Amino acid sequence: MLIEFLSANLLPTLLFLIMFGMGMTLTVEDFKRITKSPGEVLLGLTSQIIVLPIIAFLISISLGLNPTQSVGLILLACCPGGATSNLFSHLAKADTALSITLTAFSSIITVFTVPFIINASLFFFFETGSEFSLPVLRTIVNIFKLTALPTVLGMFLKNKFPEFCKRSEPVIKWFSIIFIIIALAAMLKLVSEKEPILVALKAVGFAVILLNIISMISGYQFGRMFKMDEKRKITIGIETGIQNGVLGITIATAPNLLDNALFAIPSGVYGLVMCISGIFVINFSKGWIIISALII
Repeated sequence: MLIEFLSANLLPTLLFLIMFGMGMTLTVEDFKRITKSPGEVLLGLTSQIIVLPIIAFLISISLGLNPTQSVGLILLACCPGGATSNLFSHLAKADTALSITLTAFSSIITVFTVPFIINASLFFFFETGSEFSLPVLRTIVNIFKLTALPTVLGMFLKNKFPEFCKRSEPVIKWFSIIFIIIALAAMLKLVSEKEPILVALKAVGFAVILLNIISMISGYQFGRMFKMDEKRKITIGIETGIQNGVLGITIATAPNLLDNALFAIPSGVYGLVMCISGIFVINFSKGWIIISALII
């Protein structure tokens, strides 16, 4: 009974609240920013939506992950942005406006990209006839209800009550972190029903760490390649490397989607890794320069 409640009710509700809170920080101007800086926005979205799943695929192949672990890692890579990346960009003194714009667009785009990328991954890693699949239309509708819809509702509230939403922003950001922690705890409970937690974490831990580090560095390098200023390079790195793990967990565990907690393990492990890498970026932003110099 508890397991069904966690997967069918608690996790989707937490994701809805997180995205609603993020919407309360957005305005229509955040979407219009693409007309002012189209190159930067398109570069960031390309890094998030296209490059990141490719990196996850290559890591899965290179490390010889099993099919469930591989699809779980790619699922994590398909869920960019979220309120956490905006918070990290703000604390790292990066370009928060660009971060918010990328999050706004990626929240809409991933509604359509996730089912196709995940189904392609399931087809590749599992044998034909596998019980696992994502019905495309139903998945699009469900992701829309859990991400794009609450984001739009949050924006509507901000449009009607801008002062209230502005005063609420710090509270919203930290409540989002609390919701994420609750979601991770729920994920651990779900996973424990399938296999021992330490075994599960050990199996994908290194892969998730690699994904986080490589994606952040590659995002920063894209910005450097196109001669962005330091703040925007750090922003692209954060947006590429910081994922919406709660969305990944929800898609993996929801009864009307993948309905298997094992697919959620990479997203859960990522929640721990994200905190460590986020602290590094926030406190040692100049470290990007050192890392980039070393890998060129």
